[in-house]
Amino acid sequence: MMAVEVSSRPLAEIRTDAIIVLHDGKNVLAQSDNAHLKKHFESFAKAIRDKKSRREWFCTIDKGAGVRAKYLLLESTTFGPTGMPGDEALKTAAARAVALCRDHGVTNIAFASHGSDAARVASAMLEGALLGDFNDMRYKGTCAMKDPRQKLSLQFAVRERDSEAAEEALAQTEVICEAQNHARELINAPHHVLTPQAMADYATKLARKHRIEATILNEKQLRRMGYLPTCEVGRGSEYPPRMIVLRYRPRRTAIKEHIALVGKGMTFDSGGLCIKGRADMHRMNNDMGGAAAVLGALEAVARLKLPVKLTVIIASAHNAVDGAAFHPGSILKARNGNTIYIENTDAEGRLILSDCFYRAGEEKADMMWDFATLTGAVPAALGPTIAGVFTDDLELRQLFMEAGGDTGDSLWPLPLVPEYEASLKHNLADMNNMSTEATGNGLHAANFLKAFVPEKMRWVHVDIAGVAAFQKPRRYFRTGGTGFGVRLIVEALRRLTAQA
Repeated sequence: MMAVEVSSRPLAEIRTDAIIVLHDGKNVLAQSDNAHLKKHFESFAKAIRDKKSRREWFCTIDKGAGVRAKYLLLESTTFGPTGMPGDEALKTAAARAVALCRDHGVTNIAFASHGSDAARVASAMLEGALLGDFNDMRYKGTCAMKDPRQKLSLQFAVRERDSEAAEEALAQTEVICEAQNHARELINAPHHVLTPQAMADYATKLARKHRIEATILNEKQLRRMGYLPTCEVGRGSEYPPRMIVLRYRPRRTAIKEHIALVGKGMTFDSGGLCIKGRADMHRMNNDMGGAAAVLGALEAVARLKLPVKLTVIIASAHNAVDGAAFHPGSILKARNGNTIYIENTDAEGRLILSDCFYRAGEEKADMMWDFATLTGAVPAALGPTIAGVFTDDLELRQLFMEAGGDTGDSLWPLPLVPEYEASLKHNLADMNNMSTEATGNGLHAANFLKAFVPEKMRWVHVDIAGVAAFQKPRRYFRTGGTGFGVRLIVEALRRLTAQA
């Protein structure tokens, strides 16, 4: 948590420990009549133009300079990866600046944003600060589940005419980033902490806090109602499966469509009897990144009071190995009546999602957005920072691509290939959970899901297998869960409601 406020006072008069000023590669994003500050701004800008500096200056401000701050940090957005989408360079620079201040024991900070688009720039700075300063210390035994660092206090210096817009933008950004950090905590939690029941408990508390209707289905209820794929996937575990259904119903809606947000909630995936290799299995607690994304998005939507009818649906299971585990060669009957031949017990995510899809139809949703850490094929093709988007709905594809361009949730469209659908046929069952093709597994998994989309329902599938958790720090994220999808969903919903 941070203390965040907007100030329209002259930069030199702001009482703070450090002033942070960013350079966007063209201009210094600050203004001041103070001669001492102006001299530093001009020198830093010249150093960047002359390519003598690409990173930062950190200096102590002279006591007689007429500036209330003790330190000045000038940071360049040209440091780091090039070609990042949207305001990612600004966010990365802000996160780096906050980290540098922490290294010097400085936690009372003022960011300057005096440009023509001050509210947007300030919002990007706050986003980088909030997401970049996230530090999950809950499992450090010496810290007793507390972050020992001092709480940050952030001021954003803007011109008077920009203060109202900046306050509104920062308040919304703070809500979204807090929700995304909560999603990151879910992803980071070990499998014995975040069990299917624990996820259901978390969802129930979230629902109570924001007056959202919640339905939790236990294993017996799932089996009785015919949600057999989820039951079978979780059959070999001491942690039985759950289905979570959360219904957000605002008093007023700006669009007529009812949207289902579906998240894959595998709290751990050993691969089952088709067991995963040792190199990857220890990270499989993050196989519920899709569930974390839709829960985080719901939290943000509820706090922002977005006028849209939403239902969040999560099937949560623990794919373990014991004598009761479901076997390769099994034939399961899905809720929609299709039978599925199980060639590979490690292709389990598509099975539990089939139950979620049917439930979305039962909830009478018009549109369905699913987020799932579904296949290793997508990160193999797109790398660790880009998610794959599958849909035949060109309007939905454009909506997601534009929203992701704004939020920094990088996406790339991948095809649903009708020619490949035949590769999922099986001689004994309606479908195989694996394709007969040796390549293109991300496409085949998406085709499998497509077979379970309720008739006439608009659908988009986002495979976040590579981006749900990072194995090393990237941009403004530490190693661990990213909460990818939270900002993307919120921005897509904002765009839909704005167009209405």
